[in-house]
Amino acid sequence: MEEPFANSEVTAALSPQPLSEIKVVVKGIEAEIMSFVPEALIVDIEETPGGVLTGCAPGGASWGSNTSAIVTRQPDLGELVDELRAGWSRADQFEFELTKGSTGEPRLVLRSEALGNYYVERVQEYLQVASFSTCFAYDEKRDGYAWEIAAE
Repeated sequence: MEEPFANSEVTAALSPQPLSEIKVVVKGIEAEIMSFVPEALIVDIEETPGGVLTGCAPGGASWGSNTSAIVTRQPDLGELVDELRAGWSRADQFEFELTKGSTGEPRLVLRSEALGNYYVERVQEYLQVASFSTCFAYDEKRDGYAWEIAAE
């Protein structure tokens, strides 16, 4: 399987964490990032419980997931970066990059070697926090089989 974003950086070291722990961290970070979006812009939050596995190194996998919020308008991602840097306990563990997505919409990319990559952008009426975990040592017997994970 290929990495979903060709420009994503993947480290050669595999995390020893099992998928069950990776999921908790990733979903928690998605929620933390979303909590910095101004409440006045959010109509409803839709957390996707499942996710997908993608290959990231020999014997390794990355787990992708997302949390979306229906928003009244596009939040200012520069202001979101400022809010995250000022008030988020994990901010020092991430690199922040303001860029544009494939449709030209503003995109915020948060990268952490230890915590994975997170992409914040507007997709139709949603503001989406899409995530890709660090590369971990995937074990089908311990973590579950890819077809079961995709069916969650």
